[in-house]
Amino acid sequence: MNETQTAPGTAKRWTKRGLAVGALTVPMLAILGGTASAAELAPIAEYLDETVAATSASVVDALAILLGVS
Repeated sequence: MNETQTAPGTAKRWTKRGLAVGALTVPMLAILGGTASAAELAPIAEYLDETVAATSASVVDALAILLGVS
């Protein structure tokens, strides 16, 4: 691969990062602008909670395997 080509995994990672930034930016702008209601933000908060919980569980599992604690 040369410098102008990217691996498929890299492209997917950047796409996910872009979506995550967008998912966080829109509610933050709504909150700061004072236009968001709890009903609008609840689904976003639930999704973020689930994502953080899943990521945390994955990190704990990976660390347990690396440390030989599992």
